[in-house]
Amino acid sequence: METLHCMIVDDEPMAIKVIESHLKEFNDIKLVASCRNATQAFDVLQNHKVDFIFLDIEMPKMDGLSFLKSLKDPPLVLITTAHRKFALDGFELDVLDYLLKPISLDRFMQAIAKIRRLRRLEGNRQGNNPGPTSHIYVKSDRENVKINLLDILYLESLKNHVKIVTPGKNYITMVSIGEMQNKLPSNLFLRVHRSYLVNIEHIQNYTNTYLVIDRKSFPLGNVYKQEVLEKLDKHRI
Repeated sequence: METLHCMIVDDEPMAIKVIESHLKEFNDIKLVASCRNATQAFDVLQNHKVDFIFLDIEMPKMDGLSFLKSLKDPPLVLITTAHRKFALDGFELDVLDYLLKPISLDRFMQAIAKIRRLRRLEGNRQGNNPGPTSHIYVKSDRENVKINLLDILYLESLKNHVKIVTPGKNYITMVSIGEMQNKLPSNLFLRVHRSYLVNIEHIQNYTNTYLVIDRKSFPLGNVYKQEVLEKLDKHRI
């Protein structure tokens, strides 16, 4: 298993202690450094390999979001904060996840699983037959917006438009759902109905007639039902 290298950036000793304790549950993750401010973190990034950062927002001298904006090619970032009000700013800066303090072990494990899924997705691009990238750009409100594939919960057809739903924001783009299906990786996205394309990683439960993502129920269309159930049943115990 690939070893992942991470760093903690937080001015609160107790918050650092909690994350360090959670990290001990994962043999494939190595903590490179625990930094109390952005200056220390910057020095670590210059001299060590860091795959992802646990980044606090409210810190003295330079806050976490300003620090993130200052990095030209930042590692994956997981925001850690006690305040929900920064969630939208975090998603606009393309952070991978947003963890509210105090961070429970089960929520922490979900974030680590998300990192591992992204690494597997990136690994699929290696070799002579590269797969899709870990993100897409979609035209929405006259801008080309970057969206991480793992952040997408589902896509909904709106005639000749598609609504892309993520935890932080929805995007409307003038592309058909069929075109989106052809452009997105089939190992991550599954057509379950003529109006819906869902992210397999976010499916919470399913039956022979519907599945659930983020407490929303999606019907299984007759045309797609057999393929959907065959794919999902492979992981059923």
